[in-house]
Amino acid sequence: MTGGGSPFPDGRPATLLLGEASTVLSVGDTLVSSWDLAGRPYALVRETGTYRRGLDGGLLRKREAGSEGPRLRRRLSALEGEPIVEAARREAEAVLDLRPAVVGAVDRLCRVVAMDAGALRADAARFLAASGPVGILPPDQYLSLVVRVTEGCAWNACTFCRLYRDVPFRWRTPEALRSHVEALREFFGVSIALRSSVFLGDANALCLPHGRLLPLLKTVCASFPGAPLYSFVDAWTGERKTLAEWRDCARLGLRRVYVGLETGDPGLLGWLGKPGAPEDAVALVGALHEAGIAAGVIVLLGAGGERFATAHTEGTAAALTAMRLGPGDIVYFSEYVDDPSLEYGRRAAGAPDLEPLPSARCAELRQAILAALGRADPARSPRVATYDIREFVY
Repeated sequence: MTGGGSPFPDGRPATLLLGEASTVLSVGDTLVSSWDLAGRPYALVRETGTYRRGLDGGLLRKREAGSEGPRLRRRLSALEGEPIVEAARREAEAVLDLRPAVVGAVDRLCRVVAMDAGALRADAARFLAASGPVGILPPDQYLSLVVRVTEGCAWNACTFCRLYRDVPFRWRTPEALRSHVEALREFFGVSIALRSSVFLGDANALCLPHGRLLPLLKTVCASFPGAPLYSFVDAWTGERKTLAEWRDCARLGLRRVYVGLETGDPGLLGWLGKPGAPEDAVALVGALHEAGIAAGVIVLLGAGGERFATAHTEGTAAALTAMRLGPGDIVYFSEYVDDPSLEYGRRAAGAPDLEPLPSARCAELRQAILAALGRADPARSPRVATYDIREFVY
């Protein structure tokens, strides 16, 4: 608690929470601000909505359906977001003026107050110099430490994705990776405490041949001993790993691998630009399980329109059933975000039965897939979650 009365003219109470990895200030019933241990804001609740701030300085404004209308996702530039972040900083400054007696409170608040607009702009530039832009993460890894073992996507030809279109695929040598890790450590400093896991970026890092990948995993493991490791991989590109190789990865801390199944329908898979068959993803997940590694399986909803809806639902349910997913696994449902400028959007233009399905219809397909999955194997129950790429902030 702040102590010494309210620092605000209207008498609103202020509560300060000093966590092991964050500082949280609550003012009245409507304002909540969260900062990492370096004083960087990462989550803000204001009268105008809920905001997530990225390390690059950008903000995402979100709110649920209610009195303000339908769900909103709006990205703000660092400049647009500065007044929101500055208001939170000034609230922390008002509390600091009371010199709260809680041990460590003054030090924490001083770091927050020091992060004014100019300091945050410089900090964002330091982050991009150390890391480079982070394209996408699974929702349960938004607060991981991203170590870019590779950059870009080895396939980079999906007709519905532009995330890495302008990023040539390359991998780091162990020496370059050590320099990258050192730069990340220097940037995060004490705030690395907020990052409880390590995500091996970028889009398909585990596709590297094992002889090239293993030294990189060992470098990460030595840099962050005991940290659980997570990463993406697809089932079609790169050198397919043996069970022994996956077990090597598990021994080094690999805990879950995220696989973009997208669909269990071979026809739709081809439309999406995927080079293989659903059976390849099933085999990959089976190998991961045998090695003791959990899977995060991503299903795309809405793409293919009504033309593919039935085959997509039935094929996806069959593929997920064949994977024998359990409580340690996650099935993510990701709604297709239409981009008319991409190949899929151009090919689907003018074909009513290929128009992206509305959210309500996507929800129907999701329920049908889950119902079929439950009927096929009621004793096994993976976690199920939504994966909305429009809400990604790092």
